Amino acid sequence: MLSKVLTILRKISKIIAENEDQATILDEIVKVLAKNLDSDVCSIYVYDDDKEHLALTATCGLNAELVGKVKLKPGEGITGTAFKSGEIINVANAETHPKFRFIKGSGEEKFKSFLAIPLTVSGRCVGVLNLQKINEEPFTPSITDVVRSVCTQIANLIISSKMLKVLADSDAARVEGPKRRKQVVIRGVSVNSGIAIGAAATYTKHDYFADIKIEKNHMPAKELLLFEHSLKTARKETSELGRKALALISEADASIFDVHILFLDDKTLLDAIRQKINDGYNVESSIKMVNDDYQQRFSRLQDQIFRDKAMDLKDILLRIIKILVSIRSGESRSDELIAEERQIVFTNELLPSDLFRMPIDRIAGIVCEKGGATAHVAILAKALNIPAILGAKDALANVRENDEVILDCHAENVYIRPAENVKNHFKDLIQLSSRESEADYSDEPAVMADGKELFLRGNISLISETSFLKRYGAKGIGLYRTEFLFMIREYMPAEDAQYQVYSKIFKEVKGDEVTIRVLDIGADKPLPYLNFSKEDNPVLGWRGIRVLLANKDLMKTQLRAILRAGVNGSLKILFPMISCVSEIIEARQVLAEVESELHAKDIPHSDNYKVGMMLEVPSVIFALDDFLQYVDYMSIGTNDLLQYTFAVDRGNEHVAGLFNPLHPSFLKMLRFITKSFIGRKDKSLTICGEMAANIYAAPFIVGAGISDLSMAPKSIPAVRKVLRAFTVRECEELLAKVSTLQNPEAAEWLVKESFAQKGLKSV
Repeated sequence: MLSKVLTILRKISKIIAENEDQATILDEIVKVLAKNLDSDVCSIYVYDDDKEHLALTATCGLNAELVGKVKLKPGEGITGTAFKSGEIINVANAETHPKFRFIKGSGEEKFKSFLAIPLTVSGRCVGVLNLQKINEEPFTPSITDVVRSVCTQIANLIISSKMLKVLADSDAARVEGPKRRKQVVIRGVSVNSGIAIGAAATYTKHDYFADIKIEKNHMPAKELLLFEHSLKTARKETSELGRKALALISEADASIFDVHILFLDDKTLLDAIRQKINDGYNVESSIKMVNDDYQQRFSRLQDQIFRDKAMDLKDILLRIIKILVSIRSGESRSDELIAEERQIVFTNELLPSDLFRMPIDRIAGIVCEKGGATAHVAILAKALNIPAILGAKDALANVRENDEVILDCHAENVYIRPAENVKNHFKDLIQLSSRESEADYSDEPAVMADGKELFLRGNISLISETSFLKRYGAKGIGLYRTEFLFMIREYMPAEDAQYQVYSKIFKEVKGDEVTIRVLDIGADKPLPYLNFSKEDNPVLGWRGIRVLLANKDLMKTQLRAILRAGVNGSLKILFPMISCVSEIIEARQVLAEVESELHAKDIPHSDNYKVGMMLEVPSVIFALDDFLQYVDYMSIGTNDLLQYTFAVDRGNEHVAGLFNPLHPSFLKMLRFITKSFIGRKDKSLTICGEMAANIYAAPFIVGAGISDLSMAPKSIPAVRKVLRAFTVRECEELLAKVSTLQNPEAAEWLVKESFAQKGLKSV
């Protein structure tokens, strides 16, 4: 059944990708469903919230001339009844159903069996999908399960693809009032989670480079003096911006501006500009020519991390140009800043200095046409908790100042001038965005209905995120990712620099447990100052502990800083990407050497820490007892474990549908893992990754025997609310039931049913 579901979903996604006309998309979808579900008829009815009726929007098998003309009230006919009740109706002979209503001219008199399934999304019914067959027999359970699984996705696809529009009233819409500009949906890459709603503010910067015409100058000495003066001023401004960054985030994050300082001190770069000046060009022309040359060089680099550095170079050279313009004109400089509150900034590219010049508290979200997940502005947006989508092609061409915008970082969509139906879909989320959710600040303990205590901890990457821990009720830090500290620098951070950062982490949590994961680099997170060769499959290549053991100086430096910082806290050290016992043995040996060195030099350090390893490679599962001899705990990294278990690249749209933590096989795997920890009080098991933040997965995780979950702090209130409604026994029973199922859709249906019984809202 799963293969059929995935086949249908792939075909539907292909239809949406290849068509823009809404009516065409729905027409093609019903054809696909009719063919793949062996049905004689497939029809879709969509509900109009304003007119309060269901309209026949597309059909395959009935009279197509009735599309847009047949309208049913909730409760009217089998279709309206399914919509109103939210329940599936499956009958062998439609005419025998008490709510049956014959639609004249439809041609449906020859069809007997009738299956009506509500299209539900976010707990709200948006329409109904009908199947009909000539044979007088109910649709089989297997067909019903397939349709039910597909319908959930169709409802989401309809919302996400702007298709929830009542075509029945299109004529009336064309003549009403001033013509409203159409909704536009832009796709991009989400670099921070969240939903943002606000008015668009286009941030356009004056392109000084475009104004520069290559000109000669016969006074090179004077031009050189002007350049040196501008360079000195630029260094001063950069330092000031760094101090502002420090005040906003942390000294580690502010080191982004170290890159700018490096450019301003780069002898090769500066000598190239000076040479152009000596060749007889004015300063502006010299900078422009050198910048053009460097930008071309950066554009030819294959690694996105290095290409992103072109933005930093342009930023610093633009600053010098602006200083020059100011000196020559005698006028003071001012940058255009957004002034309205809670706006979503649209721009072609956003440089770190641009962001720090803006009133941060007034930015609801960021949409940028350029940039990737490794760009510095992406890191800053995460640190400042600003929802952001980068790489949003043609965003500026489609937006106007003060346009209403919805930024959905979960689906990576930017809705410009969203249609009413889209706004209705986001209504609950909009309300959460307009005021802080009371649940966010809830002091309710993470205790289940039977009194079982849970430990819900936070995953963080930056010091500034520690403020979210108390806000959302996190019990310490279950995963501190150290990668950003290394990625935002052009060189490996020194031991003392790392020590200062880690010490701040312990200071902020005030005695709570802190799990620090040793540098997990490689795959999609290479470092510019380590020699990462191109790999055909980096996810299965040189990454994690493999990189660390090959660079023991780097590893020892970090471990020394971690041990020193942990002297006044509750420290847990976590080694990444362990796949065989020899790796954890060697890692422990390196750690022991570091501790011996600190002890020999009488340097204060933690001596009561715990050592753990990420469980994210399937090979570990079948040798758990062997690994447990060398660690105090394990942390299940569900993202990689799921990826390796199902041989699926979650970034590949062709197979991304297979990446589902609710798959019964994966849930049974969790239960198998926990059995090795039963009765071992000296060993503990935690879980992190996206699965820990999944409210539908939470009962299964507890049912498997895991009570220590680590997730993004924002996710804690929702997970806590769900688990407070369950007992451990109920979670165990749910897991036992799902163990008999064969696909994740059935598992999701099962847990949603339990949510409904407890009055919990599905999302």
